[in-house]
Amino acid sequence: MAHDYTREKRHFSYRKTVTIHKNRMKRMNYIILGIIALVAVLAFQFINNSKSDSTDKKYTSKFNVEKKLTDSDKQIVVENVDFNQIKNAVQDFTKNYDNPQQSHLKPISRLHKTDNNKTVITFPYDIDFEIFCYYINYLKYPMGLNYNANVRGWTTTKPNDNWLNKDFENVKTMLFIDPNDSEYDNVMLITESGKTYKIGFAIGEGLQNQNGTILKYNSSIFRNSELEKFESEEIK
Repeated sequence: MAHDYTREKRHFSYRKTVTIHKNRMKRMNYIILGIIALVAVLAFQFINNSKSDSTDKKYTSKFNVEKKLTDSDKQIVVENVDFNQIKNAVQDFTKNYDNPQQSHLKPISRLHKTDNNKTVITFPYDIDFEIFCYYINYLKYPMGLNYNANVRGWTTTKPNDNWLNKDFENVKTMLFIDPNDSEYDNVMLITESGKTYKIGFAIGEGLQNQNGTILKYNSSIFRNSELEKFESEEIK
């Protein structure tokens, strides 16, 4: 019987084609694995950079506005939370005003690291009363941070402060969050004389007289003029 060279040649050509195809598939698999590895590395770097940005000790706003030092009595005391967590919350709140439209409202805060896990926040350039109220609320309900803080603020009010009226001229007040709050968009205000109000942030709410007492008025145990002895840091 004659040897079928044509058939053998056809089988050889088929085996060669299969081998080439397999080699191409291997190369393609290597390329795909390489792409996956590269994406994983880039994702890891992005996550790390994001975390680093949120806790950057040298954070400074890109939209700073020159302000004059002001004799402000506004003060916030945060208890039962680590200083660095409060610092992160303050940075996040400040970043909300990093835009040309709101940069003039952006608070410049000085954080004082005191004893017994307390952080005192003062405002050497003062801060708008409305922003002050938002600030207190944010420290109680920060975005992306998990802590349970006791937050209180003090200020002497003026009748032209947002939400207030002529009855609030030079009134010493303490602001806080109701321990039983379930709305998350308000602060409570109590005057030195013991009158309690709720300030709702939603449209149409504003200042609301409250019956009874939720917390008694207490002056802060820290005087702004005495805070220089503590380690401090400015966030702007």
